Amino acid sequence: MLVFADADDIGVSRLVSSLKSRLSVTWWRFGVPESSVSVDVDESGFRLEQPQVRLCSTAIREADVIIYRRRLMQPRPLVLSDLPSHDDRGFSEREWTSLIEGLLLAEERNGDATWLNLPSATLLTHNKLALLLRAARMGLPVPPFSLSTPVRFPPSSHGGLVAKAISSNERIDTARYFSTALLSCEDLRNLPGARLPTPSLLQEYVPADVELRVFYLLGAFFSLALTPSHDHIDIRHAPRAELAPQAHDLTLELRQALTGLASAFSLAYCTFDLVIPGDGPPALLDITPNGDWDHFESDKAPVVTEFLADTIVAHISGSMP
Repeated sequence: MLVFADADDIGVSRLVSSLKSRLSVTWWRFGVPESSVSVDVDESGFRLEQPQVRLCSTAIREADVIIYRRRLMQPRPLVLSDLPSHDDRGFSEREWTSLIEGLLLAEERNGDATWLNLPSATLLTHNKLALLLRAARMGLPVPPFSLSTPVRFPPSSHGGLVAKAISSNERIDTARYFSTALLSCEDLRNLPGARLPTPSLLQEYVPADVELRVFYLLGAFFSLALTPSHDHIDIRHAPRAELAPQAHDLTLELRQALTGLASAFSLAYCTFDLVIPGDGPPALLDITPNGDWDHFESDKAPVVTEFLADTIVAHISGSMP
């Protein structure tokens, strides 16, 4: 089994540790200095090396499962440049990223590996708007939303509105991110008809009694019911201790609908964020192709890691239900 993921990804580190007791796992770490990386590529294949890891195109073709994990909410280069100039460093890191991406894109259809997820699927699912439009058009319970210039509110937005970034890359600069935010009363008065310099996705706010984080992997589901935060609209920013995660069973109808959405984007792994209001059915807020799990578990109770590891091992052994 091969893993391509950031060197500092705590969730992946915990997963690799769990899997190594049952499988042979090689982890190519993204984000190491370029001085520690060697590469050799020609039309017949490639060879990559970094400390304690050697990979070639044959290893890709012979792998059973390949985890390819990019944290697109906080994008970072796949290899770090040591060049002193900011502009030169940025160009070098983009070239390294294109090189690694290109090698994996060229190999993803060779061999019989199960990718979590395909590099091409990862590239195609950067855009939240595309994901939400597809989900809504497939009949999933997505709250009404709009994106217009001048600003037009979505229909049936009586309970308030939130503003979201369109791209999965929410980073503004080194210190700021465009996280989901509830519009104020003043915003609601002043925004209709206004022309904003940067487009934002406006969506009906659904007050939640319970929030759900749903993990989907190879047709299997693991769902956690989370306590909504009084201080954070975006639950990713709520302290872990306040979430009080509890296992939650999804209805068969909802599992089938979410499976269809994942399949539509060729996603073998993704997460779904839903809310359950006190007076209605669940509403789908977000689909995240490489959603994190570390924030929703701990070293003492690695419940999501156990689900992921058990599902991967069952898939490789052919014992999936």
